[in-house]
Amino acid sequence: MKNNILKLVVAGAFLLGVQSCTKEPSVTITNNNEGLVKLNELESEYQHIIFYGQSLAMGWEAAEALTTQGMVNNFMLGTNPNFKYAENKNELRGLVASKWVNGGEQPIVAAVNAFSYRYRTEVRKGKKFIATTGGEGGRSIEQLSKEFIGGEELYKNTFVAALNNGKAIAQLEKSTIACPAIIYMQGEFNYSGLNGGLGFDGADATTSKNEYKQLLVKLKNNMQNDVMQIYSQKTKPKFFIYQVAGSYIRNREMTINMAQLEFALENEDVVLLNPTYFTSDYGGGHLSSNGYRWYGESIAKSLYKALLTEEDTKPIYPLSYDIAGNKITIKMHVPTLPLVIDTWTTQIAQNSGFAVFKDGIEIQINSVQTDQDKVMLTTNVDLTGAIQINYAGNTRNGTGNLRDSHYFPSYYAYFDTSKSSRLESYVPERSRTSNDNLYGVSYPLQNWCVPFYYTINK
Repeated sequence: MKNNILKLVVAGAFLLGVQSCTKEPSVTITNNNEGLVKLNELESEYQHIIFYGQSLAMGWEAAEALTTQGMVNNFMLGTNPNFKYAENKNELRGLVASKWVNGGEQPIVAAVNAFSYRYRTEVRKGKKFIATTGGEGGRSIEQLSKEFIGGEELYKNTFVAALNNGKAIAQLEKSTIACPAIIYMQGEFNYSGLNGGLGFDGADATTSKNEYKQLLVKLKNNMQNDVMQIYSQKTKPKFFIYQVAGSYIRNREMTINMAQLEFALENEDVVLLNPTYFTSDYGGGHLSSNGYRWYGESIAKSLYKALLTEEDTKPIYPLSYDIAGNKITIKMHVPTLPLVIDTWTTQIAQNSGFAVFKDGIEIQINSVQTDQDKVMLTTNVDLTGAIQINYAGNTRNGTGNLRDSHYFPSYYAYFDTSKSSRLESYVPERSRTSNDNLYGVSYPLQNWCVPFYYTINK
């Protein structure tokens, strides 16, 4: 769908400040309904959106639960969005972030609230949503797979069980239910040093790109098939996936990251999410309370574009390379031109997140420049021999500064955590020229470059 088909015109503040807000934001929607995708499953009375994965999917270590003001017709199963930690999980409760033993803010809350607001504004006012997160922190893809037998059996006890509970509630109400989207957030514990004994039959979990990708395909198919069977829906739910970021990336080749990127690009029913590294955290690992809510907003944007419009949902990723002398030019997929090196929304990374290797040895980058959809790297030596390049890799603490110029209004505002029990490692600033922080300001929702590793010359 072209951008002029469905246009958001902001009339006042399109955000809720914090949990005390009692009314919805003031927004005018101009929409001629062209291009809207009306999936059969989106006509069901209840829409069940499911997160699944490990700790970042669940909000581990978030100091506060920020989003404690519920939204009409948004629900969770029991007392916590994280299914494993909920009580009374055969009952519907209002969807809110819930302080729990391992954290506070859960990203699914902002994701479903922000997406459902737009859905009700543009498609159907009374639509009901259920949000659940399955899985558990510190788990490998093997442990989250349907084929993993023994122990917690997380697939059966958090994913399938949530589907069955949703179905039972809908049947009791003589209503209908369907799942349009699964969001998978995992990969950290398939890197070396974290994977010991986490594979099938007590073996180490795989660190191989190809094996991990095969497990992803099998997991996706199993989850989609079980949704279709239990909810009797004819269309597969779209499968959304992020990539590992921060200090969890443990090798130069970024094997798990590249498996996730290739998997997303190779499967039409998979949507690649933005990376997490641009959001606030506590130092390269788990996100802060703001970080989880911010990333939930980013997921809501992807849900909106993938489920309701035909706009581009992919973040920035490389398309081609050109080497001349000591200069590499990378042509990027860029949703909204131009590319920007952003050192105020997130912390400055060395060489903006890029690293170049010649015959296996990292070489010096003298400059990083952008021009519309291109990135130009200038090194201190001619680029002959085997050349490899990575972005937001393990030598850059899994982060970078490359984004596009996209604008998308967030639903919530950045929460003031200056008096929090745990301070964020970096508080974003409003612009390149401003020293003002983002407290009370809407979350920026541009598209960021995915972590990647490629060999250019062999």
